[in-house]
Amino acid sequence: ALLRIPGRNCLIMSSNLLDAAKAAVKAAIVIPDQKSASQTLEDSLSKATNSLRSKGSKGEVSKEDKTEQDETIALAFRMVLEELVVSSNQGDSMLGAIEDPRVVTLLDLSLKSAQSGLVPKQLPFMCFHELFEGQTAQRCGDAFKYLEGRVDILKDLLDETKGDSKFVQAALLRCCNTLMQRLSKSTDLLLCGRVLMFLSHVLPMSEKSGVNLKGEFNKSNVTEFDEELQGEEAERMATEGATEKTFKLRSTDEKLDGQMEVSYSLYKTFWGIQKFLHDPACLISPPASSSSPALEQLTTGMALVLDSFGAYQLSDAEASVPVAAHSAERGVYFPGFLTSTRLIALELQDLVFRRQVLVQYVIVLHYLQDSKVHPPKSVELSRRERDDLARLQERCLKMLEGIPPNGPKFVATLNKILERENHWTDWKARKCPELLRPVPSELWGAAGDKRRLALDRAEDKTGPLERAENRWKRRFFTPAMRASFVPAALAAGDLLEACSPRDREDPAHPERSTKIETRLQVVREEMDPENAIEEEYRHNNNPCWLWTTLRLLAATDINSFNLATPEGRYLEAVVADLDKAAKPADAPRPAADDP
Repeated sequence: ALLRIPGRNCLIMSSNLLDAAKAAVKAAIVIPDQKSASQTLEDSLSKATNSLRSKGSKGEVSKEDKTEQDETIALAFRMVLEELVVSSNQGDSMLGAIEDPRVVTLLDLSLKSAQSGLVPKQLPFMCFHELFEGQTAQRCGDAFKYLEGRVDILKDLLDETKGDSKFVQAALLRCCNTLMQRLSKSTDLLLCGRVLMFLSHVLPMSEKSGVNLKGEFNKSNVTEFDEELQGEEAERMATEGATEKTFKLRSTDEKLDGQMEVSYSLYKTFWGIQKFLHDPACLISPPASSSSPALEQLTTGMALVLDSFGAYQLSDAEASVPVAAHSAERGVYFPGFLTSTRLIALELQDLVFRRQVLVQYVIVLHYLQDSKVHPPKSVELSRRERDDLARLQERCLKMLEGIPPNGPKFVATLNKILERENHWTDWKARKCPELLRPVPSELWGAAGDKRRLALDRAEDKTGPLERAENRWKRRFFTPAMRASFVPAALAAGDLLEACSPRDREDPAHPERSTKIETRLQVVREEMDPENAIEEEYRHNNNPCWLWTTLRLLAATDINSFNLATPEGRYLEAVVADLDKAAKPADAPRPAADDP
């Protein structure tokens, strides 16, 4: 399919080019230096194409011939990579193909050749696809590190301004989606997350494959539960002669029996709602009518669950448990629901489970009330149904506020997320326009007055933070305050005098001096018992003043600075040492006469 060759002569020429390209790639991947390997490959391929061109009937290369040459060279890359992967899998080594230096060099050469236009830009991703196809899931994780380390180069290939970006993006998505389909959602969950993070980092935000324009849901996420009682519970229900509403389920924790009793009817209602939560669009899609039984079943079931939550309020002992003890603070993630009848009582009183269920309800109710996200030809809800949905959402948010820890803060965060979701919905409804706003041309004018005028005109369109900053400048940075920042000498035009340091010496405040002798004299006077200055009022005990003085001392006398230790009370030890050194030494005693 890659070689669209009409005649026998062209077939022979392309076959010769394929052999020459394979030989060139094999010769280049054994060269350790990447720059030398890239130059060798380019020279060999140019020589091969020129040799075939000289044998042809025309000296010029048509567009179709150029495409065939590029695809032939790309096929040579893939065939050599396949040979390397097969030889790596047949060996006794437990290492993957990505551990082979020749494979890494081949992938680097494919990226370099795609950047230079020697091969199609989608070739590197086709090579990655074949590399993943020949590796196990564990080895795919090691091979995927190569992609994560070449993000900048891949972004350059995916640049929309350089053309052919759609074909390159399609090749990347095919490579990653095929890899995701092979991975297990339980054992390879970390690698799945790495693939998704890589795609979000490399592809632009306006990429249509990542914004879910149609608003589709994951319908494969089906929650299974016991729709009919079996075993011991079924026998006990038959023995008691109870109905689904009156039959109370037993819990795995015997202490809960008699405290929080859950009927089998509540159990079926609670888990039956999940079929609407994983596909809310079925509630508003035809042939449903304005009085849809499914929507009525959802609202009735949610009201029943909320009533059960309200009937069992958290006790003061449970609410006073330290924050670290709550499972909500441990960041626990539950990949699936446990739907056993013996666990429903424990789940309904669990903080994390209750919060997770209520958040589900809030998201689905928010979706049902926003008609802009509904699929085409959806049924329009009546006023009474919209009011019922709004009341249910308000009840859910109120219950979330009462769930410790940090209930009100959690609800505020959830409301902010829903508000941002509305913005994303509007953005997708406008066909995902570019998010970067162009800078008005008048802001780049040469004249300062013109730029200032443009800023004043644009002030009303700025955000609240920018408007507050402009108001602060106009209100507080007055001409009088501006004059206080400008020295008088600078206003008079004497630049040298303005640059000279200001005199900070004030006889009335010697502690503000910039001279170390003056500051040490302050410490000396405060140490004098005759002055009777208490410890808490001494500057030596002021951390800020002490830090500044120690900086001055370190720049002046490093030997004295070494004496400023906590044991010697910092500057007091320095002053004591200086005073001791300043005292005159005692005169030597005359030597005694020899007897």
